[in-house]
Amino acid sequence: MKLMRLGAPGEEVLAVRADDGRMHALSDLAADIDGVFLASGGIGRAREALAAGTRPVLDPLGPWPVNTATPAGVALGLPDTPYLRAGDVVELSIDGLGTQRQSFANA
Repeated sequence: MKLMRLGAPGEEVLAVRADDGRMHALSDLAADIDGVFLASGGIGRAREALAAGTRPVLDPLGPWPVNTATPAGVALGLPDTPYLRAGDVVELSIDGLGTQRQSFANA
């Protein structure tokens, strides 16, 4: 079980990913996944709701965007600090979609 927020900041949908990989809505069980949720037995409630089969299943491709960005300070483009080197392999997996694997070589 994995707790998550899906969507743009401020518009998140609370969700839980079950052991079978399906994502289920949690928004009606909690206002947020925060200290109050954790301290008030939220994880137990989420587990019980999953076990009861009462959680709506969410579309893994849902209306939430996949945000990609390079945060400041990762050394991208700095001299003598290559971001990727020949032989590096980058792999991206998205549940419900698949996996992409890219091997890098010198240009």
